[in-house]
Amino acid sequence: MIGIITLYYNNYNIGGLLQAYALQKTLEDNGIESEQLSVWHYKKETVSFRRKLTSKAIRMIKNPAAEIKATKHNREMEWRKNVISADIEKRQKHMRAFMQEIPHSSQIYTPDNIKESLKDYSGYIVGSDQVWNDDYIDKNNMMINMLQFVPDDYPKISYAASIGKNSGFKDWFVEMLGGLKHFDSVSVREKSAADIIKQYTGIDSQVVLDPTLMLTDEDWKALVHKEDNKSEKTPYIFTYFLGQDKANREFAEELSKKTSMKIINFAHAINYFRDEDKEFADEAVMDYSPKDFIDYIAGASFVITDSFHATVFSLIFHRPFYTLTRQSADGIKSMNSRVVDLLNTYGLPDRLIDAQEQLFDGNVNDIDFSTFDNMINEQRKKSMTFIKDSLLNRKGGNN
Repeated sequence: MIGIITLYYNNYNIGGLLQAYALQKTLEDNGIESEQLSVWHYKKETVSFRRKLTSKAIRMIKNPAAEIKATKHNREMEWRKNVISADIEKRQKHMRAFMQEIPHSSQIYTPDNIKESLKDYSGYIVGSDQVWNDDYIDKNNMMINMLQFVPDDYPKISYAASIGKNSGFKDWFVEMLGGLKHFDSVSVREKSAADIIKQYTGIDSQVVLDPTLMLTDEDWKALVHKEDNKSEKTPYIFTYFLGQDKANREFAEELSKKTSMKIINFAHAINYFRDEDKEFADEAVMDYSPKDFIDYIAGASFVITDSFHATVFSLIFHRPFYTLTRQSADGIKSMNSRVVDLLNTYGLPDRLIDAQEQLFDGNVNDIDFSTFDNMINEQRKKSMTFIKDSLLNRKGGNN
């Protein structure tokens, strides 16, 4: 049994859940038994009220303007969560149901007990998703994601792991990167991550497919119940925005005017209230699941998004699309670099638009998916060969 460590457990992120599903399904389809480890990546230290008050007082003395700004921001974010909390709970209920469909450990693991998993697994895969992003993962949990708890006689690899940024790394993270020398094989999702690993460790890592691309359009359609299929709906533009950029929504509105198609938007996708989504779209959908995400993209006449995985599924289903750059400086890191890598790979750099600088010109250009089709099957084979060679053809070890 291979243990997969990714951002799966209690991760209310559609892309994160779909990549977790896809990797386990890919392994299963190739005769490799596996399951997700239920790793609680986001456990926060319990801090007493007195300690919180003391820390706040110290911050206020050191930099009162910054502390007042932070307090105001935190209160606003709490309000934005609370105002749509009932709808978000419905959405998260669907996500929890989807999590249960993915084979996973009954044991919940933390840095304190992760070594107990060694008795249940013969090897480990870390990835995909941003498992090596030190903005999201603290030092203790990064030790799990770097497989520091795994002895060298166990097979251990990374598959399509992402660092999620190109600079600003914490010193302890750079030091941990050296531990990749103890991996049997290292693969990443983006070329930029391969360059970073080469720079800091000298290791040549392989760039492989995001797990969602390992499955075909038929694989994904089989996940959606026929009675839920949206393909029979009146032609529509599907929009999915994680950023708050107003210009991106205006771009979609211009396309709607040009094509006379209505906009269906998965509203407040970042899981708190967006002012920009309040009056946007002909149909705002709040109560949706990962399966609905697939279904709406598969049935859309056009997709407008700033999301990496919405772009991926547009490619898989051959849906006309534009991916718009994400400019918002509100604590959400830009994902533009990985979209650039993706679209450049398949000869579609012109589908990435900066809506702040480039207004919709009224032209809806056809997309030539031939490069994608010609490359994807070979890339799937290479990515699967990487996994099999790393896990099954390893000399010695514990497999």
